[in-house]
Amino acid sequence: MKVFAVARTAQAASDAARQRALDALHTALPRVGVLDRGVYACDLRGTRRLLGAPLEVARRIVELCERAGATCAIGVGPGTFVARVLADQTPLGETRELAMDARAFLAPLPVATLPLDPRIVDELALMGIRDVAGFAALDRGSVLDRLGRAAAAAHALASGMDDLPVHGVPPRRRIRAGRRFDDAIGSKEQLVFALRVLADTVADRLRADGLAALRLVLHAEREDAPALRLERVLLPPAAEPAALVRSLRWALDELPHRSFVSAGTPGDRHALGRIEAAAIEAVEVEPLRGRQLGLFAPDGAHAEEAIAVAQHLRGRLGAGAVLRARVQSPDARLPEREVEWTEVVA
Repeated sequence: MKVFAVARTAQAASDAARQRALDALHTALPRVGVLDRGVYACDLRGTRRLLGAPLEVARRIVELCERAGATCAIGVGPGTFVARVLADQTPLGETRELAMDARAFLAPLPVATLPLDPRIVDELALMGIRDVAGFAALDRGSVLDRLGRAAAAAHALASGMDDLPVHGVPPRRRIRAGRRFDDAIGSKEQLVFALRVLADTVADRLRADGLAALRLVLHAEREDAPALRLERVLLPPAAEPAALVRSLRWALDELPHRSFVSAGTPGDRHALGRIEAAAIEAVEVEPLRGRQLGLFAPDGAHAEEAIAVAQHLRGRLGAGAVLRARVQSPDARLPEREVEWTEVVA
């Protein structure tokens, strides 16, 4: 029998509270997937003998989340979509299990409950279809032909065919290295030198698990200024200490002047203040191999990072693998034929 539970946190919950809820779910259930920000799906098939009835499991999860400081609501149903709809209708701190046929439960709900593009919802309204029952009554083939595959998938949900699997995410493993300094650090150069030791530790832990860091966070405590937190995306994902330190150095270089404190040598405009402790944490990781490399990071990487990626590709694929196109004559009848290719090297 298919049984799924979907837990949702409050919309106003912080990222830390959402992470605590996910960690609590991982401690209680064998497979947990993330459906949306603060919405988690749990596959309960085959767990009755070990964990008990699904509603009992849901109540224990609510208690675990509350003890972790993250209140949630849980819906239990024969599919992830129905369970999520139930969770959305359930007050925080409570649980609800579907007590009827899934199609009958969905039938009176607005058609916008389904995962449909708003433009399709408007088009259905012009056809006089405003609830799930009316949408489910349409011929599925006609829905596919006129509205597309996404609408056909929503039509299957409206008809009670909820076969979406739960893709489990691994429990979070904290990969972090930090130290407190006996003598406070007073310049960027000293901080970068100290970060090399921390980067070695983080890189060793990454490589031991076959992982590469995709997102790094630098934490620094300062005695004469607020704590400093810098976040950086690495492309390609890296497990080499030099790559980790290089990315953090660039992040320090990009800090606005207001983030610095005049506490270094006379005339030093880029003094960081007096740093008492620092830590590097890999908050997002990926497998060390098998990832498509990109040239531009989503947080607006600079040209240096693109060159670093180009060097990486050139080393893996050989000379002439990374090229830049330059149109010699943009006024030509076919400009694409007036292209000169040059190799991208640092």
